[in-house]
Parts: sequence; structure tokens; C-alpha cells
Amino acid sequence: MNRTISFLALLILGLGSAPLFAGPLDAPKSAPKQEKKKEPAKPIEKKPVEAGAKTIAIGTEIDPATGLADSTGKAHTFKQYRGRIVVLDFWSTTSARSPQATRLAKIAKDYAGKNVVVLGIDSVPGESSDAKSIQDILKKCGAPFPVLLDDGGILAERLGARALDHVFVLDGKGLVRYTGAIDDDPKGEKADTAEVFLTAALDALVEGKEIASPTTTPNGGTLRLPKHKPAASSGGRR
Repeated sequence: MNRTISFLALLILGLGSAPLFAGPLDAPKSAPKQEKKKEPAKPIEKKPVEAGAKTIAIGTEIDPATGLADSTGKAHTFKQYRGRIVVLDFWSTTSARSPQATRLAKIAKDYAGKNVVVLGIDSVPGESSDAKSIQDILKKCGAPFPVLLDDGGILAERLGARALDHVFVLDGKGLVRYTGAIDDDPKGEKADTAEVFLTAALDALVEGKEIASPTTTPNGGTLRLPKHKPAASSGGRR
């Protein structure tokens, strides 16, 4: 009996020194993984674009958010002209009295009731920031359309305009359908025998037909634009 009590006492003392719950053995710690160093992304190189180096392709959509203010300060965006045929003419105060400018003014009047709108675009450096002079010239020559101020030539550069009276015709969806000259008579020497490319293009669009000659060579004076890096967003999209 005494031996049994002594054995139990020793057993209790031994259990008292042991932990109540034995946890799992700690797994050996592995060496931390070394992360690969990421190479920094190279910035996209933006090179200056030569003005007029490229003409926008037929069928290209002009971004509807693109907009400019006219010489009176009124804002214009291409979105507001969706559903209408739009003629963009790269206009200047020096060419406002040219034979082609006179012909363009007549076209603007003749097609006003055919869902056609004409917009002059002044991108000439220095001139495009002088709204008052443009207003004075418009009153004197009686051009029946607003002139938008493309100060810095951003729109001209995006479209690839390379001459004065270089025109771009957009359909109701904002797609470029014609680009080139107003006619084949920049000096006004052919009178009624001149071939008017612009009216042929407009007639086709008004009638819902394909334009026979969607591109011609602009024949006005050279449109010289300042060299600069183009803006991040594009004026045209495919």
C-alpha cells in the first residue's frame, strides 16, 4: 500500500512539470525568397510630327470630343454636328479673297438647306490667335460660316492638312469621306469650266452614294505649322 502511494505521488509530480498540451513541432524555417528586381518601364518616345506629313485616311472617324472655339468665342465640337455633313476648310485671312474662297462661300450658301455645314479652320501661326482680325475679314468678305481658331495647329496636324483651302468632308457619322482641293482652279482662270471636286463629293453624300474621287491634291498655298510634340489623344480613330 505504501509503495502504491509513493508511486502515485512520483507520477503526479512528474506530470506537474510537463506541459498540458504539446503543440506541433515547429517546421524548419526556409530561407526567404529573393524577389526579382523589376526593370523600370521605358517611357514612350514622342517625336515631333512634321506638319502635313500625312493625310488622314478615308473612312477614319474624327473624335467627337474634339473641339475648338470660333472667332466670337463660341465653342464647337464635332459631336454637335453628328447627323450632318461637315466641310472643314483650312482658311486664312490672306486667302479669304481668293477665287477658291469665293467658291467656298457660294457652296456654303447653296448647300445650307441640304444638311451641310461649312467650318473654316484658321491654323496659321499668330493669325489664329487674333480673333478680332478674323472677325473683321469675315465681315468684309461675307463668308457665311464661322472660323474656328486652331491656335498652335493641333487640329491641322492631326488631320494632316498641308495647304490653305485644304478641305476635309465628314459624313453624318463623323467619318472622313473626302479630302483634297475645292476645285482644279486655284487662280480662278477657268470660270465655269473648272472641275469643282467639293460639290461632286457633297452631291454624292447628299444622295447617299459613294464619292467617285474621295481624294485629290490640295492646291492652295503651303500651310506652315509650328513644330511641336503632338497631344496625347488623337483627332481620328479607325
